[in-house]
Amino acid sequence: MLPTSSLIGTAASVCLIVAGFALTYLLTGTWERISKERNIVSRDLHKPHESWGVKVGGLPAAFAVIVTLAAGSLMLHVEIYPLMASAIFFASMGFIDDFIGLKNIEKIVLSGIPFLVFSDSLGQFPPFHQNPFLQIAAVTLFGIYVTNAFNTLAGFNGLEAGTSLIIYLTLAILLLVRGDPYGMILLIAASVILAFLPYNWYPARAFPGNILTFLLGGFIGFISAQRGIYWPLIVMTIPHGLDFLLKLATWGRTEKKVPTRVKSDGTLIPPPNKSLAWLLIKKGINREYELVKTILGIEIVLAFLSLLLFVYLPG
Repeated sequence: MLPTSSLIGTAASVCLIVAGFALTYLLTGTWERISKERNIVSRDLHKPHESWGVKVGGLPAAFAVIVTLAAGSLMLHVEIYPLMASAIFFASMGFIDDFIGLKNIEKIVLSGIPFLVFSDSLGQFPPFHQNPFLQIAAVTLFGIYVTNAFNTLAGFNGLEAGTSLIIYLTLAILLLVRGDPYGMILLIAASVILAFLPYNWYPARAFPGNILTFLLGGFIGFISAQRGIYWPLIVMTIPHGLDFLLKLATWGRTEKKVPTRVKSDGTLIPPPNKSLAWLLIKKGINREYELVKTILGIEIVLAFLSLLLFVYLPG
């Protein structure tokens, strides 16, 4: 019997979910106070008035993910080394990008390393699994895509945390339905995201920073690859993929990103760089909270579609 089916396993999981939420909420509040005292803040560019938030507000959440991940892996008897190594790697990558900066090509190359290093322990990726070389290439490209997708579809209050929460909860359900204890690992991580969301929701008091966006994207991509649930995650990252394709159309200008500007009445002006936000603003969804709610609504629809795909196409 799986540990998550037992009373002890369930109780331990619930305790970790509560601990992850509490640890994140308390540490983020403390970090918010410290950051404001030491002026580690950034201006919120999408407000008609001057507004500031914690620059790397996702630092405590990233720490909480790693700590609760370690505890959860031990209590639920799942393989800890690949999970911990990948989580620490992606968090470190985001930390470097926040404080030093990485070029686009560096982000692409680095984000594929954990998937390449641990390729032997990752699940089959149909239809590429029939050829070992195609399998490794497909898994690595999958990891690069997911990791960077979570980092690029960003910049608006509640967007990164909101989409991540929906995706983590959906994949947790998919895994728990088949009795996979890794589903509980994702629920623990989701509790961390949920605790960070009030700080990041409109109007945001803290921004996630690349440390959290790279960690959330890389980690969910790695677990999906490890448990062999590639296609549901691909379906749920359709908005991220569309955002990437639109940005690819103006690739030469992405090194100098021009942010979305805002009018005095709060309506957004589309930037010259194409993106999903640019497309929605063009369509008349031109207020920040409306923009975020629209994307989250799309994400919820895709989550239900992914659940259906899992039921009818479990492989």
